Amino acid sequence: MKCYFLSSSHTEDRIWFRDDDDFISGMNCVAIAALNTGVYVLAFVLMSNHVHFLLIVDDKSRAKDFFDLFKNLYSRHMHKKYGFWRFLRENQCDYRDVFPAEVESVERVVAYILMNPVAANVSLNAYSYPWGSGDCYFSRRKQFGRRAGDISAREKCRILRTTIPIPDEYIIGDDGYILPSSYIHRKFVEDVFRTPKRMEYFLMSSSKARLDGTPAPLPTFRDQNIAGLAKDIALSLFRKEGIADLEPGERDRLILEVRRRTGADVKQLSRVLGMSPKEIASIQ
Repeated sequence: MKCYFLSSSHTEDRIWFRDDDDFISGMNCVAIAALNTGVYVLAFVLMSNHVHFLLIVDDKSRAKDFFDLFKNLYSRHMHKKYGFWRFLRENQCDYRDVFPAEVESVERVVAYILMNPVAANVSLNAYSYPWGSGDCYFSRRKQFGRRAGDISAREKCRILRTTIPIPDEYIIGDDGYILPSSYIHRKFVEDVFRTPKRMEYFLMSSSKARLDGTPAPLPTFRDQNIAGLAKDIALSLFRKEGIADLEPGERDRLILEVRRRTGADVKQLSRVLGMSPKEIASIQ
């Protein structure tokens, strides 16, 4: 068995997950893809425009099967909700072999993955970010939900929006997704780190952590918040549904208004609004 670190390519002019409903669907896609490809997930995080996974698999092809199925499942959600077709077809993934024998390599990769939201300034710590496995290890917090086996097939289909069967012991959380603690190979990760204190050390020494000793700022606006704000501004100022419906002058005014209210930089606005960074930067 081998460990593989999967990193999808970052999309600069679009976001995968536009709101909490998209993230919830993505969380369920992780669980179902893992279940149906037989991989062990050690850690993962869903960011607005990319994803990271650390898997235990028998060979690289199984890791590719997992990522392809994850993309396929999530693309169905995007097509049904937004009408996007083949949204992730061209999105590439980097596969890096991480040798389990080199324990510190596994520790550093786990820390790198879990600290992504902190580095992006959308979470104060690795444990409070809900769209990943950060709160799974060493019983960080109590999670609430119901056993899948205690829920009728009809209700499971309504909650998860799929008829794909899942084990009875899986826990479906109150927010409507399969809790990562149901399938994350938690014991492997905890055995590697040995203690919560050692895990904290690797998190704080990760390349994604702030190492200059200055306090971390409060989280900025998430991509999903800015997308919702842009839609609200388009509707309130121009009586139009979204940025795609705006005239050039209206679009420029919307972008300036979003920037004024949120302080978002060019890269974030480019992702959220689906425009090139050059276009965004030219608007004064």
